[in-house]
Amino acid sequence: MMQSSCRRTFLLGKQSSHLLHHQQQRRIRPQGLLLRQLLSTTTTTTTTKPPLVSWSLDETTKVGTITLESPATYNALTVEMGHEFSQAMRDIQHELSFGKKKDIHAMVLTSAAGTNAFSAGGNFEWLRSLRDDTPIHTNADAMLSFYQSFLCLRDLIPVPVIAALQGPAVGAGAGLALACDLRVAASSSSSGGGGASSSSSGANKNKNNTSSKQRMLLGFTFSRLGIHAGMGVSHLLPQCLGNRAGLVNELLLTGKGLSAQEAYDLGLVNRLVVDGDGDGDAVKEEAYKLAREVASQHPVSVRTMVQTLRGQQDVGLQAALLREAYAQATCYARNDWGAGLDAVEERRDPVFDSYHDK
Repeated sequence: MMQSSCRRTFLLGKQSSHLLHHQQQRRIRPQGLLLRQLLSTTTTTTTTKPPLVSWSLDETTKVGTITLESPATYNALTVEMGHEFSQAMRDIQHELSFGKKKDIHAMVLTSAAGTNAFSAGGNFEWLRSLRDDTPIHTNADAMLSFYQSFLCLRDLIPVPVIAALQGPAVGAGAGLALACDLRVAASSSSSGGGGASSSSSGANKNKNNTSSKQRMLLGFTFSRLGIHAGMGVSHLLPQCLGNRAGLVNELLLTGKGLSAQEAYDLGLVNRLVVDGDGDGDAVKEEAYKLAREVASQHPVSVRTMVQTLRGQQDVGLQAALLREAYAQATCYARNDWGAGLDAVEERRDPVFDSYHDK
């Protein structure tokens, strides 16, 4: 009797367990089915941003190319572009030392086709943001890193770099141009309109900087923006001008710019060509012609000569960069920081506060 009762209890328990498991499965299956349906119908899409910097090497001509790829901003220099630029320099260095295309003897730094500028300088939006309650020492660190992300080409590229100046190189953009070993420009860069005049760029639009018939090629417009010189300009400009202190002082203290002809006459530009179409093709052709001329020389003598020349020219450069970074950070801390940028965008003369104001 007891055995029969136990058996009925066991069977009832087993049936209850079966029923509970079945109910749980009914609750779980739709959720699992829904998950499988979601997984089967959901696709992941990734968007790749176009590069801001590209490079290529041509073993036939023994000449490589570095291209700034931001025509919409006239190649305004940003932190993001600096990251890509420094990575490109490291990649090129590795390729020229250990890669399959080691037989490259010169590089051309240029702008993407259709870009009517070399570089319009620091990006205005980013420059304005540096005033936002950031300590001076933090901004100084940021600026030093920013300079080095572009000027590293002097340390990492073991062959001569030739700048093809298809249009204005302003502010930090002028610093990048001066960091190259040689420069080529077009006389048409000294006439006409257009160029680095975007509000997102560091271009100086004040027409009093150059003759009304000439357009600025190299713009040292820092003081007009309310900022100390940066990107090594306080060191590289005296080097390129042979320490002509009076001229350097005038350019930096008045924020003046130089036309292509003026830059050529002063020796800041090595080759000057006529570019009737104004599309920059003549500049590129002349830059590649000069690069091939360099590349035809003895490769060891050229590389060692580059090391010697840069070694001499860069004595004191790091100290200058440290000074520039701190001085620029001091300017960002002022209440009137941005007044010069506003003046550029509004095409008027800037109005600054007193030296003794915050």
